[in-house]
Amino acid sequence: MFRREIDYAYFAARLGWTPEQYGSLTPVQLSFVRKELETRTVRDSEIMQHATEVAVANVLRKKGRKLLELWKKVQPEHSAPPVTKSEFDLLKQAFASKYGKRQRMTTE
Repeated sequence: MFRREIDYAYFAARLGWTPEQYGSLTPVQLSFVRKELETRTVRDSEIMQHATEVAVANVLRKKGRKLLELWKKVQPEHSAPPVTKSEFDLLKQAFASKYGKRQRMTTE
């Protein structure tokens, strides 16, 4: 009976939305927002569960054993540049042919 008001109360409480913001979204958009909130809640719960498991394991560890790390350092992945050198040289040539070479301004 009051489904729309219940939905608005949910989004207002979770996200601080005004009635205008809530009313401007379609039902499909609202369902995607609701799903994303659910995903975030699950992810936060899993992080809390992992932190609790690590804390308990560290408390109950035997003397002399190494502590478990809460956060593992992740090495940055070396990804390919978005533009290869040959593509960049072609772009430079196209730019130079279109706009010509500009003189470098010197300040004296």
